[in-house]
Amino acid sequence: MADYIDKEQESVNKTFAGEKAKLSTMTFKEKLDYIWSYYKIHLFVILMVLVVAGWMVHHAMTYVQYKFFGMIINSDQYSVEVEEQMHDILGMEKHDGFSLTADLYTDDNYNMGGYGNKLDIYIMAGQLDFAFTDEEGIKHLVDMGAVQDLKDTVPDELLSKWQSEDLLYSMEVTDDDGITATYDVAVDISGSPIHEYFGLDDNTKYLLIAGLSESEEYMNNFYKLLEDIESK
Repeated sequence: MADYIDKEQESVNKTFAGEKAKLSTMTFKEKLDYIWSYYKIHLFVILMVLVVAGWMVHHAMTYVQYKFFGMIINSDQYSVEVEEQMHDILGMEKHDGFSLTADLYTDDNYNMGGYGNKLDIYIMAGQLDFAFTDEEGIKHLVDMGAVQDLKDTVPDELLSKWQSEDLLYSMEVTDDDGITATYDVAVDISGSPIHEYFGLDDNTKYLLIAGLSESEEYMNNFYKLLEDIESK
């Protein structure tokens, strides 16, 4: 019993100086055994604190919040090099991200995930600002109410160029209030510098604007990119 009390009291009254003196009289193996016997919980706690702190620092340095979204619909072909450069081209903040998703299809047979059509899920989640697609893709996005009228969104100079070259694709669109009007829902980019720049296939002929993320700054920078491409 006395031995138990002494050990218990010793564990309570340990001081740094006392422990240092005690360790100085031990062999290396004895030191390891002693430290493990008395301090393993302390070491475990310290290790966990270091792991959590390291994770928090890493997360703070590397996390990405996606703010701007593009799609390639009914195709899987695009320039990966351009995709990798878009963050800097759009002048995005360090932790803001750009996502370009391809291989999305209007045909459910090619595009079903665990919760339905992957294309529709992305759209309902607001992850669509612009898309390159074919006519089927345009009709699908119009039916989902995900398309903006280019007359209301595209800068005047770029819009005038597309109008003068008769490149706008128009459709009858019924808005949320039940009002039907003719929208310029897409622009024909087949054979254009934009088509070549993004490395699209021949079937992907149109660019449309959705702006679902409401990232106005990055959308304006995207229009500047299009203007720069068209002016070359």
